[in-house]
This record gives sequence, structure tokens and C-alpha cells, in this order.
Amino acid sequence: MAFNLKTFLSIFISVCLVSSHFANRCLCSSPTYFVNGGGFAPALGTWYGDPNGAGSGGACGWADDVRLPPFSSMIAAGNANIFLQGKGCGECYQIKCSREPYCSGNPITVTITDECPGACNDVPFHFDLSGAAFGAMANPGQADNLRNLGQVDIQFQRVACNYGRTNIAFKIDPGTNPNWFATRIEFVEGDGGLRSVEIAPAGTQEFVPMNNIWGAVWVANIDLSFRGPYSFRLTSPINAVALAINAVPMDYVPGQTYFSNVNF
Repeated sequence: MAFNLKTFLSIFISVCLVSSHFANRCLCSSPTYFVNGGGFAPALGTWYGDPNGAGSGGACGWADDVRLPPFSSMIAAGNANIFLQGKGCGECYQIKCSREPYCSGNPITVTITDECPGACNDVPFHFDLSGAAFGAMANPGQADNLRNLGQVDIQFQRVACNYGRTNIAFKIDPGTNPNWFATRIEFVEGDGGLRSVEIAPAGTQEFVPMNNIWGAVWVANIDLSFRGPYSFRLTSPINAVALAINAVPMDYVPGQTYFSNVNF
């Protein structure tokens, strides 16, 4: 009877932690809730790609940018409850493991840059980390041994994104043309995600809404009169606003990345 009660209490506490964690997501009013909210909750951690690889930014639209600073390979793909049909792109989490002798128990911080579909949804929360990020949870000299496990129970909590001196960037979609403007928005601090994005042509503050078609890709139908340099008004899920004035030049090149002078 004592064993059954202990098991019940353990399950009850885990469910409460997860429920509290994600309830706090909707009730936040400032980025400080991320680190002072519901605390760590249980999840499953795996890794993919090369043992020291960077993973992928595929489902968010960031491709191989995950290899470079400020992502620096510290990324993860999330299952449905984390990826949120692309709305989870850019969100940041602290992750740690405690399995001895492999895990250090010290949290690492990763950004969600991809989706982990299929069997990843067999558990409520699953992080499929890059090989580099998975190894970063290990004690010194134990990274390969930890990766050899294939998977490990982890704990996670949502935190505010912080990319140091890096500002919000606009990576112009290769398909952009004079009638259709598309950009992948990267390195958003604070919440990490965006509730809305608006674009304005040169010399005006007449912002028009953009549509989030997938991942971190935002698009607007324009015409020849809608000329750059383009400015952007970005609104986070907690209603913080950043104005990126003249962030993309008139003579932009599809496929190139342009950094603004702002962040949240």
C-alpha cells in the first residue's frame, strides 16, 4: 500500500508540474515568468544527426543557420506539444539530465528549430536534440557514452531567449519577387516567438500585416509601388513591440540575411 501511494504521489506531482508550467505560458506578462514559473518538468530526450552535429532548422525555415552563432548547434526538434505547428519555433528551453555517471545535472539552453514527428509523440514532451546539444548535458569525458544511450529522461523548463549582442535578422526567402515578399525571422529574444509581423515600405509608417505561412516564415503580397527599404513592426506573444526600421534594403538579394538594429 505504501508503494502504491508513493507511486501515485510521484505521478500526481509530475502532472501538476507540467500543468503549472504550461498554464504559466498563457498567463505571463513579462519575460521573467520563464525562469520563475512552474520550474522543471519531465520529458524524454534523444538526439539525431552526427554525434557532434548541429541538427537542423528545417521545419522552422532556418536550414543550416543552426550551425552558426548565436544558435551554435544548441538546438532541438520538439514534438507536437513543443513545436505547436510552428508556433514553437524560436522558443528557448533549459534542459538537463541526471542519469549517473553520464549526466552533469547542469542545465543547457536550446532553441526549438525543428519538428520531431511520429514516435516522438508517444510521450507528452519529447526533445530531439542535436548531437552537440545532447553531449553538452554530459559530465566531462562522458559525452559519447551519453549519446550511446540513445535516449535519456530529462527535465525541462521554458526560459527567455538571450542571444547576446545579436539582433533580429530577416533572411529573405529565395522565392521573393516584386509581388510576393517572404522572410524567415531569426534570433528573436525574450519569448522567442512572434504573435504578429507587419511590413512598411520606404518613407512611411503605413504597416500592413504579414501572414505566418509555416515555421518562422512570414509573407506579404505586395506590388511594384511597395518598395524598400522595408521596416517591420514585430509583436511578441506577450505584446512587446519592436520596430525594425529600414531593416531590409531596397536592393535586397533573395537568400541573403539582413540584421536589424533591435531586439526585444
